[in-house]
Amino acid sequence: MPLSKTHKQNTRDKILDAAGLLFRRHGFDGVGIDKIMAQAGLTRGGFYAHFDSKADLFNAVLEQEPALKRMLNERQSESKDESLQGTLDVLATYLDPGNTDYVTSSCPMVSLARDVDKGGPAARDALTKVITDLTALFKRGMSEGGQIKRDERALSVLALCVGGVTIARTANNPALAQQILNACEHEAERLLKE
Repeated sequence: MPLSKTHKQNTRDKILDAAGLLFRRHGFDGVGIDKIMAQAGLTRGGFYAHFDSKADLFNAVLEQEPALKRMLNERQSESKDESLQGTLDVLATYLDPGNTDYVTSSCPMVSLARDVDKGGPAARDALTKVITDLTALFKRGMSEGGQIKRDERALSVLALCVGGVTIARTANNPALAQQILNACEHEAERLLKE
């Protein structure tokens, strides 16, 4: 008896969840298909019913909606002021030193960008889409004015967030990590409000 579409989708989701966790934790080269399938509670034989290769799976992980995008979408409003405040609240959470481990485990920009070349052009396309989607969300609450164009400010905010978390998580000094994240949050807020 053939498996239902729901069963097949649930199995695919298990593989994606396991792969996302392991890729973020160990990098593309740090895990193999066997380890991913074991993490998903499945056998290697079922892998190829869902993905053509490890690179194909990596690309599918990159295509999943990142937590930052989901949080920004949840805080958007018809009101520009409310959208801006929602964005500021999300960034305060994203750049909170207590959330660095969560952000690292849920943000493909922080944890998977170093391996994007291993996924080939499809991985670059997936990460580029994440970049354009996030900058569009940042722009929703921004004013048109300011010395720097809105597109550039939105890209700067994204770079501050991702770069800030990436650098802060490498610091072995919690006070320095907090300073980095606070500086990024203040500059992102300035750019968003300009």
